[in-house]
Amino acid sequence: MFRRVQWRIAVPFILLIVVSMSVLGIYLTSFARNTQLENLRSRLEDEARITAEASLPAFLGQGGLDTLAKKLGKEIDARVTIIALNGTVLGDSDENPATMENHATRPEVIDALASGLGEITRYSTTLGEMMMYVAVPITNQSNTVGVARVALPLAAVENSLNQVTLIIILAVVMMAVLAIVAAVLISRATTRPLREITKASKRIASGELGQKIPVRTRDETGQLAQAFNEMSSNLNKLVGDISTEKTKLQTVLANMADGVIMADVEGKIVLANQATERLFGFREKDAINKPLIEVVHDHEADEILKLCLRTSQMQTVQFESVTSKRFIRAIVIPLIEDRLTGALLLFQDLTELRSLQTMRRELVGNISHELRTPIAGIKAMVETLRDGAIDDKEAAMDFLTRIDSEVDRLTQMVSELTELSRIETGRAELKISPVNLNLLVEEVVAQLNPLAQRQQVTITTNLATGLPIVRADNDRIRQTLTNLVHNAIKFNHLGGEVTVSTRTDRESVTVSVCDTGIGISKEDLPHVFERFYKADKARPRGGSGLGLAIAKHVVEAHSGNIWVESEGGKGSTFSFSLPLQAGSK
Repeated sequence: MFRRVQWRIAVPFILLIVVSMSVLGIYLTSFARNTQLENLRSRLEDEARITAEASLPAFLGQGGLDTLAKKLGKEIDARVTIIALNGTVLGDSDENPATMENHATRPEVIDALASGLGEITRYSTTLGEMMMYVAVPITNQSNTVGVARVALPLAAVENSLNQVTLIIILAVVMMAVLAIVAAVLISRATTRPLREITKASKRIASGELGQKIPVRTRDETGQLAQAFNEMSSNLNKLVGDISTEKTKLQTVLANMADGVIMADVEGKIVLANQATERLFGFREKDAINKPLIEVVHDHEADEILKLCLRTSQMQTVQFESVTSKRFIRAIVIPLIEDRLTGALLLFQDLTELRSLQTMRRELVGNISHELRTPIAGIKAMVETLRDGAIDDKEAAMDFLTRIDSEVDRLTQMVSELTELSRIETGRAELKISPVNLNLLVEEVVAQLNPLAQRQQVTITTNLATGLPIVRADNDRIRQTLTNLVHNAIKFNHLGGEVTVSTRTDRESVTVSVCDTGIGISKEDLPHVFERFYKADKARPRGGSGLGLAIAKHVVEAHSGNIWVESEGGKGSTFSFSLPLQAGSK
């Protein structure tokens, strides 16, 4: 209970009220008792003096004092006793004087004769109860002739005092109860802002920001409520700003192509973005608080992290990841505020860049090689003609024919390179029109059938009936189909077969060119659509190595797919599919 401010305020006030009211009750009870006794004493004194005056004539006549005492006692409703100077009781309103003992030793009688007034409260052996006695001397011309005593039992006074005490107690209790209730209500009202602040703070702690409490007063509690509302508003704004910045950071990290890992001073991971998860194949929640080496499994990254944490200097390394089989550059940057708090690791996937660099070198090498051979042949034949072969018309015509063939080969290569470049850069505009692939297959087969006959290769077709019309660039699809059929003939065996088929489903139309030729090995299969790529077995008879690359880009420009299925020595099947909505790209 005392953990609450309300009770720490109310209980001391309640104790103070109870003690104060108790002291007040005791004082009032004592004051009422003393007042009652004083009033009773004053009354008895007055009645005693009246009795003294009334009994003086009878006292002087020495007769009728007992009768007078009984009469006065009845009238004033008190015990009246008339006593001689020697203590003999001459009259008594309640008892027979003859049977009463001598009162000369009574304290009140002694005081009355000595000082003119005697008063005492004591137990009456005659009546058997507590009595208040007041005695005064009976004087005659300054001569004391006796003593008049008036007495009343204290029972009446006690009853009256009990009633007054009860009233006082009830009043004090009611006042105490009202004061306690008031103290509780006041303390409750005083601490209400504290309770509201406590509840609002708990809601804020549970994530319900922006809490407000009513400001009911302008005192300190009202100022506290106002300050809390301002704090809550500022906190809500601050958390909102932090949340916005966190969202921005998360968005940046999530969309970064480079992997990011933050590690503490012990080298344990505290943050990782999605690019890193994809790069090393782990989930961030499983990597938190784990050493870097347990997550990325590459000692090169772990070593430069340790070196960075040890030297507080940026470190860089390039390595091929054991986990992802990717070529990665890792940059480790120390995080320093007042002291080293950790490190930031950046992982850049250089695999594609490395591949592009390799491809660029190979492209330059391939172009150089492809150009060197015909140029060397042309130069040799020109020199031969210059040395005198030009005079031999038959030889000259043969050389000129060869030179023309080589020039055509160079022209075709340049044309193919230009076409491939335009397609790859998106500068080749497709001329979309309705295309009947069955009809296109028959035209290409008819065009290449003489070549097949010279190679002793049989071409057959297996065309689907009711093949849907597709929207495509007729010339470029013809070029693609011609390239595939030409390769199937060129890389076939004597007496081999080439089958061109079409089929359809709900989404696309597919054309397949199947041959019984030399096939493609597993090592070469992933690279057949690369520029200038030539497998040793698959392309023994030359060619620029650009045809399949062009075919791939043409099909993809139509939002289609091209693929190959092959096995060394067992022939190949090249297929491409065009969506029924082809050309919408």
